[in-house]
Amino acid sequence: MPILALIIVSFLAGILLRRFKKMPENAHVALNSFIIYVSLPALVLKSLRVIPMTSTYFAAALMPWVMFALAVILFLTLERFKVFNRNTTLALILTAGLANTSFVGMPVIEALYGKQYLAVAVILDQLGTFLLLVIVAIPLVDFLRIGEFNMRTAVKDLFLFPPFIALILAFIFQKLRPVEIVYTVIDRFAETLGPLALVSVGLQWQASHLKKFVKELSWGLGFKLLLAPVLIFFIYSAFSYHPDLKKIVVLEAAMGPMITGGIIAMQKNINPPLVAAMLSVGIPLSLLTSLLVRLFFR
Repeated sequence: MPILALIIVSFLAGILLRRFKKMPENAHVALNSFIIYVSLPALVLKSLRVIPMTSTYFAAALMPWVMFALAVILFLTLERFKVFNRNTTLALILTAGLANTSFVGMPVIEALYGKQYLAVAVILDQLGTFLLLVIVAIPLVDFLRIGEFNMRTAVKDLFLFPPFIALILAFIFQKLRPVEIVYTVIDRFAETLGPLALVSVGLQWQASHLKKFVKELSWGLGFKLLLAPVLIFFIYSAFSYHPDLKKIVVLEAAMGPMITGGIIAMQKNINPPLVAAMLSVGIPLSLLTSLLVRLFFR
């Protein structure tokens, strides 16, 4: 599968660029900014060019909200029993509680199931993961960290978030069609998301994190890669969700930690070494767990 090969090569390229010091130490920060401000909005516009606006599609967007709620309950309970301190708890909530439904999830979905499922993946990512991050996850973490919540700031951040702006434009473009050259440019930029995102992850890979955070990684990745997708499968099965789309929902739940959530945690100085470990270990492992999901739904 060409897309799967691209994922592996891109990740290894990031590791080698870091190993041989061919890029600046913080090169991943620049790559992530380009992805958030250019690549991801372009993919949103491309994938939502034509999409059936049905309740079945939008029900998929509930998955990240359910998974995040389960993560909050789990890690706050572990903190209460003194397994983790507050800083570690918040780091795990922002990583294990949020899936990488765009940077890695979309290329994996395309590789394993085909482009026809990208539309539901975008709805899940934008109305699920990213909306959740901006209006719930960040304010909640700030409240737990410093005891403050600012609704005005949360709303402002949402409407200035480039992928969310692209989501609104995508719905407008379905009614007011732009000239074709607009989509030609959009398509080219959208193609950069997968390779750049995985190069960024490779740049952050550090094998030493495996030994330093054994307990934290075991709990965090155990939930993110194993328990969360299993719970999501049973929840969506209980409500007799569309069987063909359920595999996409479960696959997205099995993705590694969200890069954007991790970046925000680092910016807020919420246990940056652990966050880096969750990202650099969890995302490569999720490529393996995604194959398990694919085999399960054969």
